[in-house]
Amino acid sequence: MLLSTGVISTVLMMNQLFEFIPFLQSTGVELNVIAKMILFSLPPVLMISVPVSLLIGIYAGISRLSSDSELIVMRASGVSLSFFFRPVLMVASVVALFVMLQSFYLSPIGVKNMAELKFNLLKKQTRLNLQVGQINNFFGQKLIYIFGKKGELFEGIFISDWKSDRNSGVIEAKTGKIYLDEKNHKIVFRLHEGKIHTVLEDDGYRIVEFDQLDYSLVPPKSERKNIPHRFKKEQGPGEKQLDTELSINELVAVMNKVPKNSSDYFQYREEFHGRIVAALACLCFAIFALPMGIYNPRSPKAGNIVYMITVLLVYFLIYAHIRNLLSKGETSPPVLYLALVFIIANGLVKYLKINLNIDSIFQYFLEQRKKKIS
Repeated sequence: MLLSTGVISTVLMMNQLFEFIPFLQSTGVELNVIAKMILFSLPPVLMISVPVSLLIGIYAGISRLSSDSELIVMRASGVSLSFFFRPVLMVASVVALFVMLQSFYLSPIGVKNMAELKFNLLKKQTRLNLQVGQINNFFGQKLIYIFGKKGELFEGIFISDWKSDRNSGVIEAKTGKIYLDEKNHKIVFRLHEGKIHTVLEDDGYRIVEFDQLDYSLVPPKSERKNIPHRFKKEQGPGEKQLDTELSINELVAVMNKVPKNSSDYFQYREEFHGRIVAALACLCFAIFALPMGIYNPRSPKAGNIVYMITVLLVYFLIYAHIRNLLSKGETSPPVLYLALVFIIANGLVKYLKINLNIDSIFQYFLEQRKKKIS
C-alpha cells in the first residue's frame, strides 16, 4: 500500500511541478522551495492516492493468499470469507480517518500555504528581476521593457505578450509603480498616461488612451474555462478564498451565510459533500477490493484486474459528473453518494458469487442439463 501511495502521489504531483517550472526558471532552483512545494501539495494529493492505494493493497494481499491456495485451506476448515471483512474494515476505517483529517483540515492548510509560496516567489521575481534597460521575460508570459527608474517610479514602460498573436495587445505608459496586495495575493503595476494598442479581427487597429491603469502581474495559467468554480480565484477587492482553502468548519460557516438558492451555496455544498465522499470511499474501496483479489483457477487473473479497473473508471466518471451537476444546483447531495453505492454493489455481488459458489452451482446444473440432452 505504501509503495502504491508513493507512486500514485508522485504521478499526481507532477502537475504541481510543471506549474512551478516558470517560477523556478525565473527565481532559480532552490531546494527549500521545492521541499515546501512537495510538502504543501501532499495533503490534496493524498486525498486521491490513499483510497486507490488501499484498494490496490487489499487486492494484492488477498490475491497472494488466494494464489498460494491458503484461502482454499481456510474455507475447507470451515472459515467463511466474511472472516476477512473484519480486519479489512478495521484497516479501511483507520485509513478513512486519515483521509478525513486530510480533506477536512490539512488539505486546506496546504492549499493556503501553496498560494502563499507562489505569491512570495512572484514578489521576488518582481523585485529582483524587473530590470531597467533590458527585456524582462516575466514568467515566460509577458515581455516588459522599462526605459528608466527614479526610486520606485518606473519611466517609459512597454508591455506585451511574450508570444504575440493577432488578439494580443501592447501597452505603453509614461510612468508606473508596483503595488503589492498582501491580503489578496496580487501584484499590481499601476500605469499612468498610456495607450493600449490592439489589432482587431477585421484587420483594423484600435488605440485606447488612459490616465491610470491597474495592470495585474500574475503567473502564467493554462486555459481553465471548464474547471469547477472551487479552483478559481475571483478578481477584485474583497476576493474570497477558494473553496479548497477553507477548513470544514469554515466551509460550513460560509455555506450557512450565503442564500440557499445562490450559485455560491451550491458550490460550497458540493465541496462539503465531496470531502465526506472522499473519506467514505476508503471503506467502499475496501469492500470492493476484497472479493476482487480472490483467485479463481477457472478464470484468468487478468480478468479480475480488467474488471476492477473498468469499475473504478466508471465510478470516477459517475462521481465527477454528479459533482458537476451538484455544483450547478441541478441535483441533490444524496445523489452524489450513488457512486459509492455503485462500487459497494459491485463488491458485494462478487463476494456473494464466491462465498455461495454460485458459479459452481450454475456449472453443475449446466453439466446436468447437457447429460440429459445427450
